[in-house]
Amino acid sequence: MYYNPTFKPGLSSPTANIAVNRNRLKQYGETVYLKTGTHFEIELFNPKTVKVLAKIFLDGIETSSAGIVIKPGQRVFLERWIDEPKKFLFETYEVDQTSSSVKEAIALNGRVRVQFYEQLVTPRFYPSYGLNSEQAVGLNNHITWTYDSSNQPVYGGSTQTNITSFSNDVIGNNTSIYASMNFMETGRTEKGESSNQKFDNDSDSYDSWTCNTVHIQILPESQKPAEVKEIRNYCTGCGSRLKKSSWKFCPTCGTKI
Repeated sequence: MYYNPTFKPGLSSPTANIAVNRNRLKQYGETVYLKTGTHFEIELFNPKTVKVLAKIFLDGIETSSAGIVIKPGQRVFLERWIDEPKKFLFETYEVDQTSSSVKEAIALNGRVRVQFYEQLVTPRFYPSYGLNSEQAVGLNNHITWTYDSSNQPVYGGSTQTNITSFSNDVIGNNTSIYASMNFMETGRTEKGESSNQKFDNDSDSYDSWTCNTVHIQILPESQKPAEVKEIRNYCTGCGSRLKKSSWKFCPTCGTKI
């Protein structure tokens, strides 16, 4: 008896990050912070030895029936909506933060979800040597048995981009405190400026189940908590800035700290 295995090379998982001008943003857990009116990119990286298909969801909505194909070792900065040459634009607006119905309405605002699907490689046939399918699977945990005979692309045709450049620079964000007591700022991804990013067609087939899913929350910069390094201390006597935590006395007026 013969079985039809599909190999899954590569143990590392594909990754997704938010970037601005191809500089990856600092991430706080799963959260990044953006100013309103900022164009951003979704940085996609494939560490596997097979191609992967990335499906993009913004604000809880699938952005396209197609996906982006990333080749092995390729890093892509997706700056635009797949079905329309418009850049990703983060825009904010105010809502009543005391209303429970408002909180439900904006629950998916700023949510980014990227689902990755591995390429289906050419099936190979191997004798089972008298083993049943469960035993055969146990021979190598990188093999997944498949009996799909359709051999069609999962999403009916996908797209790929040839952008491969990458920068290791990190863009920081400044702290901003939203002053209103009854209102808060929330944000969604809209269609911004025109994009010149082009796609090519890809006719390969991809798994119907994910090999990795990445969740990112984009929040307005006004909601960013202050970091320790961003807090400045001043002398209570003369108001001079205290630049070193090791100071015991103010160097300007001598007040004990």
